[in-house]
Amino acid sequence: MATDLPRLVLLGTAGGPLPSPVRAGISQAVVVGGRTYVVDCGSGVTRQLRRARLLGGLHRVLLTHLHSDHTCDYFNLFLLGWPIVQWNPPVHVFGPGPAGGAGALPLDEPARGQVPLHHPANPTPGLVDMTDSQFEAHAYDINIRMREAGRHDLRSMVVPHEIVVPSHVGACAPDRVAPTMDPLLVEEDDDVRITATLVLHAPVFPAFAYRFDTSSGSVVISGDTAPCPNLVRLARGADILVHEVYDDEDTDPEVEPADDDEAWEAQRRHHHMVTSHTPLSEVGRVAAEADVDVLVLTHFIPGDDTRPDDHWVKGVRGFDGDVIVGEDLMELTL
Repeated sequence: MATDLPRLVLLGTAGGPLPSPVRAGISQAVVVGGRTYVVDCGSGVTRQLRRARLLGGLHRVLLTHLHSDHTCDYFNLFLLGWPIVQWNPPVHVFGPGPAGGAGALPLDEPARGQVPLHHPANPTPGLVDMTDSQFEAHAYDINIRMREAGRHDLRSMVVPHEIVVPSHVGACAPDRVAPTMDPLLVEEDDDVRITATLVLHAPVFPAFAYRFDTSSGSVVISGDTAPCPNLVRLARGADILVHEVYDDEDTDPEVEPADDDEAWEAQRRHHHMVTSHTPLSEVGRVAAEADVDVLVLTHFIPGDDTRPDDHWVKGVRGFDGDVIVGEDLMELTL
């Protein structure tokens, strides 16, 4: 593979917060001109970047949304990668702003009583507050290493930016999370243009998909989403669409009414899957409507899935392009 060409690297392909024994946590890298753009920071992202020899070129980080399986190693990417990243220019990080306070959270189920509200003063923080809190939480380690090991100032290396959704879009949590909108420009230079749009991952808000356009080709990364017109619009005509997926066989349409804690949790998990993620039977239609050339499946739920690739490929319906089953550290040239 010609490494000077823009390329996509699947750093991790597991979905869900429980670490997978067979896949790294969800993360992708788009490499353009020797610069590494990381989208999402699932479990093990720093190790995966080192395995792919991409950490030294870390240039930008983009978070699709603030669910833990997409952010759990966001700060660790800098804290653990510090010995290498300290020699890079400051890394600008883009991602969601605050969701809107306690009113953006789902309502409590009356039958289950009141759910504790954590950090009432700021219960739905965005990227900037999350970053600041991480620096505060790790202040001792940072202060020690700057003095003992002579490390450069870690705080100066991380520059967070919250993507602002225009008010006229009318988006809000927990229900109106992805109204119809035009893609937003995130950043642009001579080598790459990055745009974003809201996707349907209710009640999480904001949740973004990202598109990278280069002179060699384009790639769209869906983030977590149910089938969503905004995503189709963002991905229109792209060379590669990297899309999350779950197998329809993993959801039981006949979930019994909840009569105990375990049953209630199963019921809520089923509801979340079918309303906030994309089943295998529908992901092909999304790719076809967007008129992309290649569909790459990722964010497998559960992350420890070991079904053969043929199972996933044969399950895609209504798409005539190439279907690729994502694997950790797989590379595709744009």
